[in-house]
Amino acid sequence: MSKTTLTRGNLLSSSIAQLTLPSTTFSTTTTEVTISCLGVKSTDMINVTVDAAMVTGVAVGNAYTNTADQITVRLINLTGGSVTQTAANLLVNVKSPEDSPLPANVV
Repeated sequence: MSKTTLTRGNLLSSSIAQLTLPSTTFSTTTTEVTISCLGVKSTDMINVTVDAAMVTGVAVGNAYTNTADQITVRLINLTGGSVTQTAANLLVNVKSPEDSPLPANVV
């Protein structure tokens, strides 16, 4: 689609990668795990899904990138105590917008 004065929010590309979420022990309410993901740009949008059962009381709160070639996954501890999330496969969907950073007039 050709560029117009009104940005439509088109995707330049969408990719899926399988990465390993390392085993993580934490007792705080949240912790962030940084994972290498080659080709990710700081302006990409990230969605992650764990393809195995999460440990009871642990959830994925957010996933994002603000550094090239790295994603950050925020894990949430709902147990109130120390918990260990075992290693698991992450399915990562990386979406690269046509215009980066996204302009304020995206429709």
